[in-house]
Amino acid sequence: MKLINLLVIGVGFHARRIYIPALMEFSANYPVRLVGGIDLKDQQRDIEAYLRQRKFPLEMIYTDEFDPERGLPRALLRRLDEYIKTKQIKGIVISTEPLAHKVYAEWALRRNLHILMDKPISTRTSINENGKQAIGLLKDYRRLLALYKRSQQTTQTIFSINLQRRYEYGFDKVIQLVKEAKDRFNVPVTSIQAMHADGTWVLPAELLTQKSHPYFYGYGKCSHSGFHIFDMSWQIYEAGLIGAKSPDRLQVFSSFLGPTGFATQIDESDYREYFGSLCQDIGLSWARYRQVVRRYGEIDSFSILRLLRGRENICNISINLLHNSFSRRAWPVAKRDLYKGNGRVKHQQFTVQQGPFQCIQVHNYQSEDKHDTDNLDEYGVGGNNHFDIYVFRNSRMFGYGKPFQIISAKDLEKERDSGLVNEKAKYRVVLEFIQFLLGRISKESLRSSIETQSVAVKIMSGVYQSHVRLSRGLNPLISMRL
Repeated sequence: MKLINLLVIGVGFHARRIYIPALMEFSANYPVRLVGGIDLKDQQRDIEAYLRQRKFPLEMIYTDEFDPERGLPRALLRRLDEYIKTKQIKGIVISTEPLAHKVYAEWALRRNLHILMDKPISTRTSINENGKQAIGLLKDYRRLLALYKRSQQTTQTIFSINLQRRYEYGFDKVIQLVKEAKDRFNVPVTSIQAMHADGTWVLPAELLTQKSHPYFYGYGKCSHSGFHIFDMSWQIYEAGLIGAKSPDRLQVFSSFLGPTGFATQIDESDYREYFGSLCQDIGLSWARYRQVVRRYGEIDSFSILRLLRGRENICNISINLLHNSFSRRAWPVAKRDLYKGNGRVKHQQFTVQQGPFQCIQVHNYQSEDKHDTDNLDEYGVGGNNHFDIYVFRNSRMFGYGKPFQIISAKDLEKERDSGLVNEKAKYRVVLEFIQFLLGRISKESLRSSIETQSVAVKIMSGVYQSHVRLSRGLNPLISMRL
């Protein structure tokens, strides 16, 4: 079979940790080849050093920084078109700053390229203070979906979003348990509580300038990683859908903690107490700093979703997303790797109720910020591979089983391949992409096609819209059709 050539757009921390190593590894056993990458000129030194160290022979294109909301620059557009033609590129991986997701996806769809793209599908500048920008997420999604459907009239391409929780064995099990109770008792999911915290402690000087998971564009946690939790909350609820009991409307209320609030919790004198003379000078008075970051993106987000059928509320979902949480960072100067190397520690929890019949709890808690360790000890609480599911069941009503069961990630692993549980899921995302390109799986079997993302986009848009209205003293309850 002829080699299928691929291109990665955005060679940042995530691509270097997942996409590039995965594609290089899979190329040893599959007829696919990652031939090149695209990134900004100011990233050239770091990228070239990484490629030399790993001995990855990628042909890079570097471009000046541009405003993605105004489209791709003509010069870059010409270079891209020439590159995919001369290199016979069939598919791309989009792993850029999320502001650029939409513009690169539009270009790729018009060229009938296969796409694997990071979450979120899109975000926008000043989305935390501009209601039109928040509503614009819905417009972005509809536009990309329309372009994708139009492209399907002439070719069968894939447009998949990397939502790795859809590929994790633990969440597969949660969805299976939800379906079992639904089928036995005709009961949907009746409430969900979801929490994701990643211990991203960004110091004031860094918050002003940091380009990886930035705040100065006017977005934050919800756009950084929140889409994963918006999506999985809906995936769990959807597993228990029953036709006559399905919601037809979504209402959203949200409240953000911004950089100004965070600067009240931990102020200038606190930083000097923590780090002494090593504390970075922000070049501004503390009062001026608080004024500048007031318009920056959210650090934490707290949201309540109401799912309604007609006028009746049939399910409440709370989603709490935190950067401001337990961290292992204890140094004043940020490490080079801001993705996994700067003290980030993941805590994740879901509680799923199905009336009087079942409660499912997901507990996923790390205690270390070094995430490359993988051994049997790492499956316990605080370990890198910790992921426990607590299942409480009304066993008398079920007529079998125990009222309480713990299912661990170790129990669910089908094979002992190397790598962390969540990193294996990310590799499975890439493998699915490759297998579709090779014609080995059908389009119907894809787990994360763009066609299945509409509710998560509505949640994210609603969360930002609600915050904007709340900050202006307006009714913060956002309502939209499902």
